Amino acid sequence: MGTKMKNAPVFFTIAQVRFNTVLNLESYLPAIQDRMRGEHFTDYKRKILQRITIPFGGGDSEQIIDPTILPQVRFTFGNIDGSSGFVLENNALSFQTTAYDTFETFSKDFLNGLSILHGALKLEFTERVGLRYLDAVLPKADTESVSDYLTPEVLGLSQRLSGQLSHSVSETVSFNAADQLAARVIIQNGRVGLPPELTTLAPKVGSHFTQPEGLHAILDTDAFCEQREGFDLSKLETRLSSLHDEILKSFKMTVTSHAIETWS
Repeated sequence: MGTKMKNAPVFFTIAQVRFNTVLNLESYLPAIQDRMRGEHFTDYKRKILQRITIPFGGGDSEQIIDPTILPQVRFTFGNIDGSSGFVLENNALSFQTTAYDTFETFSKDFLNGLSILHGALKLEFTERVGLRYLDAVLPKADTESVSDYLTPEVLGLSQRLSGQLSHSVSETVSFNAADQLAARVIIQNGRVGLPPELTTLAPKVGSHFTQPEGLHAILDTDAFCEQREGFDLSKLETRLSSLHDEILKSFKMTVTSHAIETWS
């Protein structure tokens, strides 16, 4: 992307790499935390989340099997203002921000974190690389509508039905070799927010996105590759760049020239 938009619509970005499971992860945390601190991700926390597992099949069809609640430990390393940070699990590292600058800056921070992790754990392989962007379309209430910002293909019937719109959802999923892209557009009334699966450990979204209330759209674009490969930072950098290119193509096909002019 290179140049940052002056009024960029992106309000949340996350990248994740899944790798070989490390069961004794906590024994490496002092070394990891010390290096993260050197990169100014000094806000360290240990979080225990509850994961519900529901069994399916394998038993008497008349027997009711209760769900299992399993504790899941995650470690977070945030920056001083809480806008960016890493989430570490025993098989994944995520980097998320609500203060996105450019892809080059974002990917550099993420790859630095992966380098720190590899230096401590000597990772063997990766099996999934993902990149996800959330953009907010907030028309000026008195003079604009969502249709000024989005192409007709993703508007559905949101501009045609009478009455107050609850929501309209458009989703397109595509495959390109090992990569997959899911592009969703959600048009709804209310305020901008994060999807439920992202809210637990996410940085706080800026008030200039969350305070306006009314009809708006969220572009939720998720690109990922599921393929087992030996751990290689240079290959991961190339893969992330490729995923970003696909997301950028989708973004440009989804928004209008008016949107680009308004945000640039």
